[in-house]
Amino acid sequence: MLSRIAANVYWMARYLERAENTARLVSVTSALVLDMPGGQEDHDRSWTHLVTIVGGEYLFSVSGESRDEKGVCRFLLSREDNPSSLISAIEQARENLRTMRDHFPREFWENLNTLHGFLKQNIQSGIESGRRHDFLDEVVRHCQVLVGILIGTSSRDTTFDFFRMGQHLERADMNTRILDLDPARLEPSAGSLPWIKLLRSVSAEQMYRRHVHPRVSGPGVLGYLLQDRRFPRSLNYCLREVERCLATLDNNALCIPLVKRMEHMVDDADMTFLLQNGPGNFMDVMQQELCKLHNHIAAIYFAVPPPSTSEAAQFSCA
Repeated sequence: MLSRIAANVYWMARYLERAENTARLVSVTSALVLDMPGGQEDHDRSWTHLVTIVGGEYLFSVSGESRDEKGVCRFLLSREDNPSSLISAIEQARENLRTMRDHFPREFWENLNTLHGFLKQNIQSGIESGRRHDFLDEVVRHCQVLVGILIGTSSRDTTFDFFRMGQHLERADMNTRILDLDPARLEPSAGSLPWIKLLRSVSAEQMYRRHVHPRVSGPGVLGYLLQDRRFPRSLNYCLREVERCLATLDNNALCIPLVKRMEHMVDDADMTFLLQNGPGNFMDVMQQELCKLHNHIAAIYFAVPPPSTSEAAQFSCA
């Protein structure tokens, strides 16, 4: 496979995963803010926290958008000058796929075009609170259909492995951002609502209550989303899927040990300690390790020179 094709497959997967995650986060926040105690200032803080999760603080600050529900939704969903917005992610995924359509089933290209057209016609529905839920549910459904088409119709070849690797690396990065919690949200007075929001943001509530405990608790949720090896949106599962994909590729000697080190760090993490001290430092370390892994993958398989020391310090997987 040409390095250009490998890079396009990998980034297309990341953009699709990013679009789905963004839709999930906005949808869950819309639903839970209605039930949150506190006034408008508390609600606005919950919305601007989404900007922090996706690493878009600087772009948001210069975008001119208001720091409230509509401003954040416009920034995360419809702003084409935000490279991580929903509309930008789908457009970039489509452009990547356009250059390598012969590597994917025809149905995949057709369905991605359908999603792109749906967004162009209905993106303003995401800004309006009354229509937002249905709009975002449709976006998530389209993204899941696309992944289902690949799983059901694609050969398990190098193209498929690069897609799955990009998908799960993006998902792992998003998980560390979601779990980089504001200490104020960990206070017992906050109750179970922040933890329920975390579970719902990755569609994990039902599986958590089934496999861990019907009652939602901080240590249980943190452990489930970090360490569970069977739930496909946990950090541990994502890392092991990335390792599986790398194992099928040549020249993986630098990448696999890095993934294994992250897996051991996650397995050995003490949930009680993380909750007492705040999980921020641990999540920062994991994000840095994920960025190192991305740099290795790009340098080895995409013919991208490794970043200089100063560039590496500013690199963001998002």
